[in-house]
Amino acid sequence: MQRPAFIVDHLRSALVLVVALAAAAAAIAPAEASPASATDTNQGAVHRANPRGPVVWSHRGASKNAPEETTAAYERALADGADVLEGDLAQTKDGVLVVIHDNTLARTTNVEEVFPDRAPWNVADFTLAEIKQLDAGSWWDPAFAGQQILTLHEWFELNHGRAGLAPELKSPTLYPGMVENLAKELRAWGYTHDLKAKNRAPQIWVQSFDEAGLRQFHALLPEVPTLLLRSGYPFMTASDEVLTELATWTTAVAGNPVQTTASQVRRVQSFGLQVVSEVEDGPSLLSMIEHQGYDYMFTDVPNVAKAVLADKKPLRTNRGVIVDSVVYNPEGSDVAVNGGEYVALRNTTDKPINISGYTLREFGNTLLRVGDDAVIEPGSLHKVYVGPGTDRPNAHFNGLTTPVLADTVTDHIYLYNPDQVMEDLYSYIAS
Repeated sequence: MQRPAFIVDHLRSALVLVVALAAAAAAIAPAEASPASATDTNQGAVHRANPRGPVVWSHRGASKNAPEETTAAYERALADGADVLEGDLAQTKDGVLVVIHDNTLARTTNVEEVFPDRAPWNVADFTLAEIKQLDAGSWWDPAFAGQQILTLHEWFELNHGRAGLAPELKSPTLYPGMVENLAKELRAWGYTHDLKAKNRAPQIWVQSFDEAGLRQFHALLPEVPTLLLRSGYPFMTASDEVLTELATWTTAVAGNPVQTTASQVRRVQSFGLQVVSEVEDGPSLLSMIEHQGYDYMFTDVPNVAKAVLADKKPLRTNRGVIVDSVVYNPEGSDVAVNGGEYVALRNTTDKPINISGYTLREFGNTLLRVGDDAVIEPGSLHKVYVGPGTDRPNAHFNGLTTPVLADTVTDHIYLYNPDQVMEDLYSYIAS
């Protein structure tokens, strides 16, 4: 919602006054003043990466609109205005860095069909020539058949400086020489310090959950920005001593907007660190990232993120069916016969809508179908169950034997029409 002009004028005037008072206070402060303490929430000027709002990182490309980490996903992300493209690195048997999230090829390629006797199909057990025989697109949708796993070199060429790049050292301990190979590749491309891409985002940014690997990389290319990732986001409430030490070698740490506050974000920034969000896709959660003052917004749907930041309607493709609600932690088994967890779709119009061919995905990309010849009556619900059961006119059972809807932190549900166009996006906070 846009603020009236007179309110904006008052806010600007107030901001000018606050800045002036802060400058005056800084001028008369004692030279020996100590750094702000952990409990101080008014810590002076903080230099955000982008004063106009968070920079949008596209997680695995536009990975809810195309098969992750393929040319299709990255081209879609660029078309949707992503500032930075993120990709995970693995290393082939012959020492080539490739862009793929998992350490195995099984989930996102047809490797089990092409090489049926090579289980467990680890990336490290295949040469690049073998990997290039695989289809990395059909698992998402037949329309993407023929997409391939990219090498790091091909990823750089595809981007061609249009956006920033954020390669992740996914599991460096599994790939001897990976850190040195990444540094060598970055030197070859001139990515040796904090440059800017054509869209003014950081041109390169290396990240990892592996602190030892990231420290090793920093020692090789100390001027390249780095992001230290850690499950549970402990650095957002870390001690002054920990944050001070982190700021000597890494550029940023990560946080989750449902577990942080704006004052916590400002405090971390006051130590010279930038703050990157957990991957979030729903408009409400993206808005939390923006208003808490994060430097970088990590998302699978850069088009939605850009719309939220511009105060525009995120999805313009909806034909009247929305995700109404989610039951993610029912009594009894999550995949009970004729019960368990489900997603409720709602017809928001006064006419019946045939949703045959529609599909749902959750954050982990598990596909849920809505049922054959499914029709939602006006103003009514259609429930899509994860587990087994007998279909009814207003319910379909997918027959899965394991639950898929997260019951901790957050999850996201995506609704696609038969043309694989996203029509709705629903997010919920589980805990």
